[in-house]
Amino acid sequence: MIAASNQTRPAMTKLSDLQRTLLRDAVQSDGAITTPEDHSPSVAGLIKRGYFISVPQQGGPSTLMITDTGRAAIAGDADLDATKPPADGHEDRPSPSPAPAIRGKVGILVQLLSRPQGATLEAMMAETGWQAHSVRGAISGAIKRGLGLYVLSEKIDGARRYRIEVEA
Repeated sequence: MIAASNQTRPAMTKLSDLQRTLLRDAVQSDGAITTPEDHSPSVAGLIKRGYFISVPQQGGPSTLMITDTGRAAIAGDADLDATKPPADGHEDRPSPSPAPAIRGKVGILVQLLSRPQGATLEAMMAETGWQAHSVRGAISGAIKRGLGLYVLSEKIDGARRYRIEVEA
């Protein structure tokens, strides 16, 4: 009997103190942080490894959204134990929500797609100011792959609508 598994474990990578701090900050701030200006090599390494998705913000620094891979990389960190009360003594503070607060235009898309009727490509373009290929790219990259959400595309009365669907 062979006890092999088709699943592979992610390779353990060594993180710098700064990278570990950025991941910790993202987990503790519901999944998103502002890109630090003076640490681009460290941030680029985290994005390259798939730990963060960079979401450009108009007129300011990008927002970094932590991915499931990023959460897994920092999961064993003792400072992030969800069962312990906060170190500052505020036990009455609510626990972080399971879904990260998503800011910026990707957050707008997630809100539109979360509605029961979903949204058309034209509505998403109007809300974000993006062109069609940018909206489709954000759905495919940041929302589907980055956040792990299932986006359903269906044609209703001749109009294509997209919506986030909870998989069964």
